[in-house]
Parts: sequence; structure tokens; C-alpha cells
Amino acid sequence: MVVLRAIGRFFARIGRWIKETAWIQPLLIVGGIFAIIFSIPHLTKWVKSWFKDESAAEKYYSGKKLSLKNAENNKSEVDVLFDYLTADGDQAKIDAGKKKFGEKFFFAIVQESCSACNERYGAFKTLEEQWGKGSFEELKGQGEFKLFTIYADTKNDDGKNLFEMVYERDDVGTFFDTTIDYMLGNHADHPYYVNGKESAYDTNLNNLNKREDITTPAVFLIDFTETGKRDWTSPNGVREVLFTFDGTDGSDDYAKARTLRNAWTNNDSASNVFSSEYKG
Repeated sequence: MVVLRAIGRFFARIGRWIKETAWIQPLLIVGGIFAIIFSIPHLTKWVKSWFKDESAAEKYYSGKKLSLKNAENNKSEVDVLFDYLTADGDQAKIDAGKKKFGEKFFFAIVQESCSACNERYGAFKTLEEQWGKGSFEELKGQGEFKLFTIYADTKNDDGKNLFEMVYERDDVGTFFDTTIDYMLGNHADHPYYVNGKESAYDTNLNNLNKREDITTPAVFLIDFTETGKRDWTSPNGVREVLFTFDGTDGSDDYAKARTLRNAWTNNDSASNVFSSEYKG
């Protein structure tokens, strides 16, 4: 109680001093006003952070985003992905990649302001929700749905593009060059890539090795499974590459999801646009 009374008397003396010293009151008022003014931008930014306006597509893609933090040191999650895709027999990188990403998955290069990305996110969402059900029942026993996204427009505090730092790695450049050569070679006789189902496919594919010209979304199906290795998979695990893909038997999200399903299953049937048997 003695301590509390002492504290009370201390603040009481301060209060009397302020009251009796008239000139200090205007200074305190002015100081308080300036404190409020200078804090407004920070308060505004803080409040806005509560209500970040994200579209449904951005929420979906960002929920599957691989981080580009530490890309300056080639230690980001995106770097780990490309370490896996370019491991070239390095068992430590293979084991780390397999543990983090699995053996079969989609990864998509997207951007925040990308109308084509927005128009196709529903295909991924539908495929994920319908996996193994109804007309997607054939996916039972074919692994689980996996999608990882890379934001090509991510920048650090200095305004430098972080994806570009990954992209400039020699092995990543080789990955894209190998993918281009493989897809233009092994897939050249597959109707999906030559009969107009994929608009401007050759141009989009060739632009993969020019970061500023990459068409987004650029969707890769990676397949390191034993079946994938026996079939059409490139040395870096690339089985299919899609850009502004269309729907199969329709144009809605379900139709676009069927296109992704067909890429995943790759079954050799006349209805699969990725099959050599496809008749168009």
C-alpha cells in the first residue's frame, strides 16, 4: 500500500505541475496532434492489411504458392523445386524433392494480374474437388491431386524480380531448353499440340526461355513415376506442358478440368486429347 500511495503522489505532482505550468499545455496538445498525424499512414496501412482484396483465383493460387524468399541465395522453395527437376542423379536432391513434392504433380507459373490465369483456376479447383468422383472416377488409384504455383511477378523490397533470380540459374535455363526440345520433338505428332487445341503452342513453348515473354499460366505436368518414365516423360520429368488450355467437350470449369484429367491419365483413347489416338 505504501508503494501504491507513493506512485499515486508522484503522478499527482506531475498533474499539478502540468496544470500550474500553463505554457506546457499547448505543447502537449500540439505534440499529440502531430503524433496522430504522423501515425495515420501506418494506421491506414495496418487497417488495409485486414481487408486485402483478393479474387477467388488469387486466393486459390496463393494457397498453393511456393515461396521465393531467399531466392537471392538460391535457397527458396522454388529453387528446391528446380533442384529436384534438374537433380541429374544427385540422390540427396532427388530425395528432398520427392519428399516435398512427390513423384507426380502439376506446377503452374502464374501472375497476380493475369486474366487467363483467373479464367482457368476453376479447372484446377474442380479437378481437385472431383478427384476420383463421377466422370473423374478413373483418377482413383492414380495418386493424389497436387498443384504448386510460382508467381513470376514476385519482387523483393528493392523491386527486383525474385523469379528472375531463379530463372537465371544455368540448370534452370537448361531445364526450359530441354523441355522445349523434348516437347517439339517427342510430342510433334500428338494432335493436341498441332491441331489448334493449344493456341499458338509453339510460340508459347519457345518463349519459355525468355522470362519476360512467358505466357501465363504455363502449366507443367511432372511425372517421375515408373509409368511416366516408360512413356512420354522428358529427362527432367516433364510429361505435358499447357498454356491457355481449352476445355474438353465443353468450355466451362468441368470441361477444362477434363483437359487436365486427360493430361494426368494420358490413357490411350480416342477421347483423350493427349493421346496419339485422338481424332479431334
